Amino acid sequence: MTSEVHLKESMKAILFIPEIEMPTAESRKVLKSTISRDDAIFNIGRAALLVNALSLGDLELLSTATEDRLHQPARQKIFLPMSNLFNAAKNSGALAYFLSGAGSTVIAFAQEKEFTIGYEMADAASKSGIDGEIRISELSKQGTYIS
Repeated sequence: MTSEVHLKESMKAILFIPEIEMPTAESRKVLKSTISRDDAIFNIGRAALLVNALSLGDLELLSTATEDRLHQPARQKIFLPMSNLFNAAKNSGALAYFLSGAGSTVIAFAQEKEFTIGYEMADAASKSGIDGEIRISELSKQGTYIS
């Protein structure tokens, strides 16, 4: 089930899409088969905070709302450039940044400087020995859909 989130503020998504892929099966192997109650509560709270931040336009909450304890720490072990990409996004002005799904795409949110953020992410990736492509996209207000 999905629903629309009426965004109060306009933002862009800056995607760094590496040429290397992380197959979902491989990416799932590094995840724990069970999670702690604390980590589950942490991530559920962050998911609720993300919806709240987007719908209220409180963009200062986005960085906290996209923190993760369930998959990003484990996937860092097989996608070593991830922390460099996160740091590049943060240091160049992104509001939030995270690993998309099983990876290896990294997404950053920004209201401005999206080209600078994209450049810095690509540069960090290049310095980490990987090539990729930057895409800048509007956020969809429609929710999940098939076109």
